[in-house]
Amino acid sequence: MRVLIVGDVHGQHAKLAAVLRQAQTDFRIGAAIQVGDFGFYRDMIQRAREEKLRFPVPLYVIDGNHEDHQWLRRALLTGAGRTWKHELNLIYQPRPSVAQFGASKVGFLGGALHVDRPQKHNWLTGFPNYILRRHREHAATLFNEQHPELIVTHSCPSRIGIGIHSAAEMQPGVAEHITAAGFDPGPEDDCGEVELGRLWLDLNYKPRAWVFGHFHRAHQAAVEGTRFVCVGDDLDSPRRVLVIWDTEEKKLLLCPADPSAGRG
Repeated sequence: MRVLIVGDVHGQHAKLAAVLRQAQTDFRIGAAIQVGDFGFYRDMIQRAREEKLRFPVPLYVIDGNHEDHQWLRRALLTGAGRTWKHELNLIYQPRPSVAQFGASKVGFLGGALHVDRPQKHNWLTGFPNYILRRHREHAATLFNEQHPELIVTHSCPSRIGIGIHSAAEMQPGVAEHITAAGFDPGPEDDCGEVELGRLWLDLNYKPRAWVFGHFHRAHQAAVEGTRFVCVGDDLDSPRRVLVIWDTEEKKLLLCPADPSAGRG
């Protein structure tokens, strides 16, 4: 079984469905995973339902930082997840969770810090945009029990050598909304989520791969035998590279979106 992993879509749900249909034709994918910033907003989900949008393969999604987390929490508590699965072929993966895909287990942990706006704390619900310590501790316990071969998060662990560089234009936002608010973004040349960095240290095994988005650009690194891949957010370019998890071989495949591009 092949599972396509796609980056931030920010509400471009119809375009995402088209991408999945094409990947289903070209690469025979049987499911897809979206790495957060899906567009969990009341109006966006309602529009998808009114337009009778249905993803062509089961789409497993975590939350990013750009979602309406308060609304998402209420919707899930009232059973919206069952409706989305039935109508949209959309499966929300809670923080944290593990799902089986063919012969592979995949671990999920959504959420990330805001860079461009104040953090939404949601103390009463315990479901802010960022990852809480208890989410990380629960994830460490769950992942150490289940040993997922692939872990999917919205951002990446900081301070472990992945080498994601903070964009220069984001530095004022980092200073105002992260550092000044008492959070640690990690160093500029190895930034990400401190809680995910601690999760990495808490794991008593290392997954084969760890895929994330959030930074809107492609990036790869290897740390202690784990392949880290950041998926970009480009849904249009025929020259983009698709990230596919092979559930039987338990490895990532990086494939050209249009195998014929550049030929001739």
